[in-house]
Amino acid sequence: MSKKIILTVLVIIVSIAATGLLAVEHYTSKASVCGSCHIMRPYFNSWEKSAHGKEDVACVECHYPPGERHSLQAKFKGLGQLFTYLGTDAPTVRKPARVNDASCTTPECHSPENYMDKKLKFAEKITYVHRTHIDKTIEGQTLHCDTCHQHVRTEKHFEVPRVACYLCHFKEAKFNEGRAKCSLCHEIPTKPLQKQKEGNAGDDEKPVTHESLKKALVPCRSCHYELVQGRGEVKKENCFDCHEYSVEMLTKAESKELMHTEHVTKQNAKCFECHRPIQHKEIEFLDPVREACSVCHPDHHGYQIQILIGEKRKDVMESQGLMYDVKTNCIGCHIDEKVIKGEKVLHGSSRSCVACHTTRYETMVQEWREKTGKEIAYAREIEKEAVGAIKKSAGTIEKDRIEKAMTMLEEGRENLRIVEYGGGVHNMKYAIILIDAASNNFEDAIELLAKE
Repeated sequence: MSKKIILTVLVIIVSIAATGLLAVEHYTSKASVCGSCHIMRPYFNSWEKSAHGKEDVACVECHYPPGERHSLQAKFKGLGQLFTYLGTDAPTVRKPARVNDASCTTPECHSPENYMDKKLKFAEKITYVHRTHIDKTIEGQTLHCDTCHQHVRTEKHFEVPRVACYLCHFKEAKFNEGRAKCSLCHEIPTKPLQKQKEGNAGDDEKPVTHESLKKALVPCRSCHYELVQGRGEVKKENCFDCHEYSVEMLTKAESKELMHTEHVTKQNAKCFECHRPIQHKEIEFLDPVREACSVCHPDHHGYQIQILIGEKRKDVMESQGLMYDVKTNCIGCHIDEKVIKGEKVLHGSSRSCVACHTTRYETMVQEWREKTGKEIAYAREIEKEAVGAIKKSAGTIEKDRIEKAMTMLEEGRENLRIVEYGGGVHNMKYAIILIDAASNNFEDAIELLAKE
């Protein structure tokens, strides 16, 4: 056989092989091939109904970055996925696919020049501009295209779920402040709020609008506090679906940066695999305020807690209450139901002392009240003397001495407030120490001002 014939045969073989490889490469790049795998079928069905599916944007155009789509590395990656899918009966993908930002921002797709500043309609009354989210970080997590565009629901492919927006905008953010500011998404309505102003009726007074309320610095939470429900806390119990239980694991879960790096950056975990959702919708507007004491009482029973803990203060040694030491909570002693201003309130009762101790304890609470009352009254008399000394000294001695005396006076008053408002009976030993410290504060102020 001549060399010419051998060369011709080789060219034909290489051509057939190359044609075959190109044909295989072309065929395996089709979305229908991905959809033929049982585990990928739900994702293929949702893609088919999406804008990408209608434009026939193939899976590889998004799921492989530009420059990698037709590489040998991509083919081996695809084969690895194929063998994984063939070897499992699982109905869903264990690890979500990552979509590189570069795949979205190519000139053929959503080029930054034409897309980043484009005003899009996200909802009926909400517009969206991509530029405002570029290069932003939320609690240590850098935002990418697939941070917002997630596959949360089976019927939606690469959607932007509103619950994901709520988690970023409302988690650990104050109402209508910072990233939770209402005007970031909502335009301020101009329509009058009073019904009698509809149709320009009732011109005797100016209309109340959202704009006028904003100018008057009326907080949005006055009327819209109920619109945000939930805190987006981490579901720590879900950690042990993947990890073995350990105290170390629970400690690590406290680090936001570590959790985002390990799960989001490295594994492309989605928000609600770890976080509970935050709701943003209208409900009965009175319920959240009525059920959350901290709305009106930001430090509810702060003094009672202070006296129970018996924390160390200036010139006051630490002395924990007996009930605190044995972890008896408020409802252990507050068992009497009384009606105060038309509402039922639980009050402390000496009956609870007897239930745990002996009958002689029944009179002890009253004795403690009387004793702290007398001690406080005595301290208040010394306080009056200190106030009088400060007034008398005004303009006659140095300003810094008066200021120092005023500081002593306020320290003493705060010690008395803890006993009065916190209830001395919660920690009798600490209450007496506080009253003594208060008396000393007042006496020191008097002595300071009396010095030549």
